[in-house]
Amino acid sequence: MNFEFLKRVLSALILFPLLVFLILKGNHFLINFLILICVFIAWFEWSKLFDFERTYFVWGLLLLYMGFIISFKIYFFYLFVIIFFMAFFPFIFTFDSKFFLQRFFPFVLGIFYLFIGFFPFKTFPFEYPRELTIFFFSVVFANDSGAYLTGKFLGRRHFVPKLSPKKTWEGFFGGIVLANLIGFLLNNYFYFWDLKTTVFISTILSLFGVLGDLFESAVKRAVGKKDSGALIPGHGGLLDRIDGVLFASPVFLFLLEVFHYGTNP
Repeated sequence: MNFEFLKRVLSALILFPLLVFLILKGNHFLINFLILICVFIAWFEWSKLFDFERTYFVWGLLLLYMGFIISFKIYFFYLFVIIFFMAFFPFIFTFDSKFFLQRFFPFVLGIFYLFIGFFPFKTFPFEYPRELTIFFFSVVFANDSGAYLTGKFLGRRHFVPKLSPKKTWEGFFGGIVLANLIGFLLNNYFYFWDLKTTVFISTILSLFGVLGDLFESAVKRAVGKKDSGALIPGHGGLLDRIDGVLFASPVFLFLLEVFHYGTNP
């Protein structure tokens, strides 16, 4: 058995049950603290991808922290405006056209990417049943695992070879199938929605999970790096593991508003 594959499996077997336990048993303070820790690690990895200087790493971290602290106290739109304006502040004193092009746009993109991706987790565990958060992670991770396994053993036709040479159409559909299977089993146990709604939500989460994975691949190819880090054995960095999660989370938050949970008898 491939050693990297074994590390990937072992990491999942250890980390996913721990995640489920924290979601179900963690109090408000612990969950928010863990979110901020993950934001710190993700911003550190993003900064390393683009080789940000320490000043910009610290400033970006402060903006993200500020965004999470005040996000429930002002309108979301105005918060974005404030963050955007403040992101420009450190570039005023060291302006250089080439440097600005290379740093400012990745800097702002990274802040918005992480803020939008992590923000829903301030809502999921506290305003909805925590089982829905487990449903979300299970479906997104099932899609990722299904795509990996199907592509590894059955993959023949390339999906997007210029962006991610190892991804295949077989893996793409295999991921959606496994995600729907896991979504069906969990919904059959918790009774959140009817079958059609469950299939729709599971499929949408899978598609946005794939988009998140491809976005991360595009970023890494643009900067010429293989992984965002080496935090998780077999997976790479934290961003490598949750790229699909960050794209799918705001979509799931929207779907929860559209499809009210608990509609099954």
